[in-house]
Amino acid sequence: MTEPKTLIIWDFDGVIADSEHLWVQNWIDCLRLFFGLELSEEQVEYYIRGKSNKTKVELLCKDFPHLKFDDAFWDKLRENTIRLIAAELTLTPGVEPIFENRRFAHCIATGATERKNTLKVEKLRLDKYFSADNMFTAYAVEKGKPAPDLFLYAAKKMGYTPENCVVIEDSLAGITAGVAAKMAVIAYIGATGNNSDEYAEKCRSAGATHITRTMPEVAAVLHEFYE
Repeated sequence: MTEPKTLIIWDFDGVIADSEHLWVQNWIDCLRLFFGLELSEEQVEYYIRGKSNKTKVELLCKDFPHLKFDDAFWDKLRENTIRLIAAELTLTPGVEPIFENRRFAHCIATGATERKNTLKVEKLRLDKYFSADNMFTAYAVEKGKPAPDLFLYAAKKMGYTPENCVVIEDSLAGITAGVAAKMAVIAYIGATGNNSDEYAEKCRSAGATHITRTMPEVAAVLHEFYE
């Protein structure tokens, strides 16, 4: 079989699994517990959603310089994360048939740490599709989403140019990053908290080329425009 001409770059949380809301709530709970910090929905979108931990910290510390992210904070965040992965992480229905489509190359580009990403892949038994060779985290680059660095890094490592890449993202930060990388971006809005006409319009405004609510819809877009 010839080398696929198109690389699909998958975000994980909110796309492969309906999990972004779990990690967002974890951060909200820990910020409240340790610092008494209450964020508005607009602040959650700006500081938390769709961003790596290091980007979250950079943004928060810039505007809230009194915050001190010590070992106790990170231990609690990790404790909650491990519990949530074990108890609540589930695969998005219909995503595996797309992974199995060998007309495309596939990789993951996520804001999660390598350890967290590995735990999620193991829990969902996705190691038959993804390994260290095609999983990339924001910790490999200087700037995470909404900067394009991670997507450009993943494409280079996989041997593809941006014009031959399709990003599948749920967050506005991720969509912005994909557009900045000059890649096509499919917005997947089927995850908890995203499936609304208002959010679809935000994704369009951010530059998504297509809006989808189910994985069969994602597969149809890929078949029509990129196979």
